[in-house]
Amino acid sequence: MNVAAVCCTFLRPAQLGHLIHCFLKQDYPVEKRELVILDDAGQYENQQGDRWRLISVRNRYATLGEKRNAAAALVSRDVEALAVWDDDDLYLPWALRACVAALKLAPWSRPSLVLHPREDGSLRQHQTGGLFHGGWAYLRKVFQQVGGYPAENNGEDQAFARRLQRAGATETDPIRLGLQPFYVYPWRTSHGWHLSGMGPHGYRWLGGLRAARGRLVITPPPNLDLACPKILPGVFPRMF
Repeated sequence: MNVAAVCCTFLRPAQLGHLIHCFLKQDYPVEKRELVILDDAGQYENQQGDRWRLISVRNRYATLGEKRNAAAALVSRDVEALAVWDDDDLYLPWALRACVAALKLAPWSRPSLVLHPREDGSLRQHQTGGLFHGGWAYLRKVFQQVGGYPAENNGEDQAFARRLQRAGATETDPIRLGLQPFYVYPWRTSHGWHLSGMGPHGYRWLGGLRAARGRLVITPPPNLDLACPKILPGVFPRMF
């Protein structure tokens, strides 16, 4: 199954460099995966590397839902599955493999566990409670069938989930298939803001920020060993 990780980014060059590094370390077959990144801050030159592409435009999308749909439309024609990758999150090397394993059984992959990093570099397992959209994946044909994301902000993910449910799309939890959690959700960012905690007007407020042209540097995420991540035993309730 050909799968595309789809990322929407805005004014986060350092985090984006870490995310691309995570993609390059994926253990899913290289010829069956790609990463498509859409930036609407006009911060970069259009560029590409080993199975990844960055498209940068100067006009801000009115809503995050519309931006996600635009990003999904940029993937290659032969892509069968879309995985959500958020620019301020991290993904362990088996992330795409886990999503594809779930999508072979159902059109929607929604993991039950997320990883929260600790200062010592270890990762603590927490329940997602059906949230944490950055770890979801779905078949492209189902995404198109339901019309993609609604034109909403900070809630477009749950509105999209309702569209999937109304269409009768079943889901599989890759964790229940025996795969370890793969989605790392760091709450803190170098900018001091996180869209999930900014309320319904956060996306619009962020759209008013401006930055100089950025230089994208692909570097390993700090304090996280992708080759041998330390996932602590035990599962804890959802934090956010």
